[in-house]
Amino acid sequence: MRWRTNHALAALLALWPLGVGADAVPSASGRAVVEWPIAESGASPVLGLSPDRVMTVSFLDSAGGPWPVSQLEGPQASWLTVRRATEHPHVVILRTAARKAWPDDFSADLVVLLTGLPEPVHLMFEPEDARAPTAITVRIGQPRAAGLPVHAAVQPRGSDFDAAVREYLLANPQVLREALDPARQLASRVAEHRDELLAAAGVPALGDLSGGVTVVEFFDYRCGYCKRSLGAVRGLLQADGVRVELREFPILGEESEAAARAALAAARQGAYEAAHFALMAHEGAFDAAALESILGELGLDLERLKADMASAEVSALIRANRELATRLGVTGTPAFLVLGPGGVEVSPGALDPDRLAAMIDAAS
Repeated sequence: MRWRTNHALAALLALWPLGVGADAVPSASGRAVVEWPIAESGASPVLGLSPDRVMTVSFLDSAGGPWPVSQLEGPQASWLTVRRATEHPHVVILRTAARKAWPDDFSADLVVLLTGLPEPVHLMFEPEDARAPTAITVRIGQPRAAGLPVHAAVQPRGSDFDAAVREYLLANPQVLREALDPARQLASRVAEHRDELLAAAGVPALGDLSGGVTVVEFFDYRCGYCKRSLGAVRGLLQADGVRVELREFPILGEESEAAARAALAAARQGAYEAAHFALMAHEGAFDAAALESILGELGLDLERLKADMASAEVSALIRANRELATRLGVTGTPAFLVLGPGGVEVSPGALDPDRLAAMIDAAS
């Protein structure tokens, strides 16, 4: 196991101040331990995968207690499946196929959001000829309760403080509902930043540009759940009164950022819509050759495209999306935000056309 710093991770530091500061420690039982303290670092552990095996990744806090996984973004392919364990919410399971089913060259990213921890944990995987550990323990460098106010942990029951809290919550029950419901928290922050979301200079918009309802999607071109939602998004373009705002939010590595830059560069040639759906429909790598093939078929000027991909304007758009996502509390993809005259509806995760239509109706 080793550590890697790359361009995409360095760019994500403004969004993810969680980093790696210590080497992985192998154990005698086929288990490796990754120490993951809270620190500013551009490094992520690179873990080995062996063919035809099952690997578990367990997340613990600094005291050794389980830290449940609330959201998981990872590759889903014929040679590798990733899922959360049903009986142990702090465990992620990876299953690999026989080596002959693997692509010739690959790297896989796993982005995990832990309950109560706003910054995602990023792990990277590469093929390993030797037998890789069958179990990985990721220890987060803080206790799960570290985010709680001190008085919440030490104030005795029956105190004046507890009575005051109880009285306040009885008078303001929405505070407790929002605290216990991440979707409510997200909706509240979206409402606070409504004007910023709707005044989206330079952000690609499709559909009815004068529509009274705006659907905002934060997405990543390598995100499988984003691809599952493609039909729902495409259907919006035919809906009356619905404006669709697409915010590039590349969080799954260098190829995600390259695809986002390519789409925004295509927008400078008036081809964002075609580029977006072509990139989202693509299954496979987003290396330079793949991007050139996908966008070349659209008749774009590829030399101009390459120059625009590296431009300050494109960099600024991606940076602005990341900064806005941080303020909103968007940590995964896709995230759908529906803003209308009747209110705000949110869906952090994949959705189908019926669910999206219901959100639009509720916000109208």
